[in-house]
Amino acid sequence: MKDLFLTLPPFAPDYGGACEVLYELNALVLIHDASGCTVNYVSFDEPRWHEKAGTVYSSGLTEIDAVMGNDDVLIDKAVKAAETLDPSMIAYIGSSVPMIVGTDFEGIAKETEERCGIPSFGFDCNGIRSYVEGASRVLLALAERFAGEKTENKGTLVIGLLPLDDNNTEASREVLKLFPDLRTSLSFDVSFEDLSDMQNAEKIVVVSRSGLAAAEFLNKKYGIPYTVGLPLKAYEKPHGSTLVIGEDVRAYSLAKALGNAEALDLFSSDGLARWHTIDEEEIRIIASAFRNVIADPVFQPLACPRSNFIPMPTVSVSGGIYKDTVGALDVEGIGAMLK
Repeated sequence: MKDLFLTLPPFAPDYGGACEVLYELNALVLIHDASGCTVNYVSFDEPRWHEKAGTVYSSGLTEIDAVMGNDDVLIDKAVKAAETLDPSMIAYIGSSVPMIVGTDFEGIAKETEERCGIPSFGFDCNGIRSYVEGASRVLLALAERFAGEKTENKGTLVIGLLPLDDNNTEASREVLKLFPDLRTSLSFDVSFEDLSDMQNAEKIVVVSRSGLAAAEFLNKKYGIPYTVGLPLKAYEKPHGSTLVIGEDVRAYSLAKALGNAEALDLFSSDGLARWHTIDEEEIRIIASAFRNVIADPVFQPLACPRSNFIPMPTVSVSGGIYKDTVGALDVEGIGAMLK
C-alpha cells in the first residue's frame, strides 16, 4: 500500500509546526485535543521545551464537548488563562478530533479577541498534514497581521528556521551564523516585538519551505526581495553520486553545496528537490541509484546495502532521539564522509 510506513516512524504533524512558530512569541497556545497531541508535541517535536518550557496547553477536549461542539468552554478557558499569563496573542491549534467534527477555529478566535482584546488566531490543523504546512500557515498569518509601516531598509530577515529541521537547538543557532547582517529570524531566536519590524529588512532568505508563503507576501506588499536556500560553502572535492533526504529547501541547499548530488523532499508535493515522496518503496528505489545517502538514521534500512549511509538526524523525523549520539554536520563534515 502506497504511503504505508513499515520502517519509518510518523513524521512531525502540522500542529507541531504551527506551535514551533509561536513558541518564543509570548503566545498562549491552546492545542484543542484530549492531551495526546499536546504530549506528542512537547515531548518529541519541540527541543526548546527541554530548555525552557513554553505556554503551550491542551484544551482538555472531552467526548461530550466534541460531540456537542461546546466552543464556549474553550473560549472561557483561554480568556481565564490570558488574565493570568498576559500573552501577546492567543492561538488555537486544531488536531484530529476537531477536524472530524468541523470546529470553526477562525470563529472561535474572532469571538475570543472580541471578548478580551488580545490578537487571536485559529488554525485548523489536523495532525495529518506535515509540519511544514502548519508552520507555513502560521508564518503567513503573522506577517499579514503584524507587519507594519516600512521605515527602514536594512539587514536580512530569515524566515522558516525551525528546530524541527535540525537535530537540536545548537544546530539552529549555527544556521543563524550564516547571516552576519541578520535583522531578525522567524521563528527561532525571536521575540514578539520583532514581528512589527519584519517589514524593515532589506532582503529575505527563506531557509525552509515553511517560510515561502510569508516571504511572497512581504515581497508583494513591501517589495522586499527574497531568495530561497541556505548560503552554504561549496564542497570542492570529488565524490560519488549522492542523495540528500529531508526537508525541501534544506536538502536541496546541501545537495547543491556538495555537488554531484540530488535532493529528495519528504514534506511537500513540489519545490526545489528532484523528488517529493514519503513512500518507502519509492525512496528505496531512488536511494539504490546513489553511492552516498544522507538522511536521518531511521532511513538507513531503506538505503541500498552498497550505499555509503551518512546520518543527518532531524527532530521532524526521529523526534530528537539522536541529538546526543550524532552531532550536527556541516558541509565539510559531511563531505569528509562521502565516497
